[in-house]
Amino acid sequence: MHWTVGHVADHGAHIDLILGHWGGGSSAEDRFAVSLEYRILDNGPALMVIDSEKRDIAKSSLIGRPLNRADIVGGPLAEQIFAICDSALLQDLRLAEF
Repeated sequence: MHWTVGHVADHGAHIDLILGHWGGGSSAEDRFAVSLEYRILDNGPALMVIDSEKRDIAKSSLIGRPLNRADIVGGPLAEQIFAICDSALLQDLRLAEF
């Protein structure tokens, strides 16, 4: 996650995830990057999938490819991504500002 402490309401935050296979026998080609934007709107907090190819995570040697918004929205991966983000935001005390 990338944000300015004390300014989430003003600037939001970015979340970059690396998903896929890890462990013995896996390589960067078995993993992909997903990026989201966290914003506080008039009606509360919101997460939106964005193109990860425009984020620094796209250059990571840990991934084989960055996914774009169109690769995720409306597909089966979307539910898993939002569940991961929700879990982190609710359970990780370092993210209490959110």
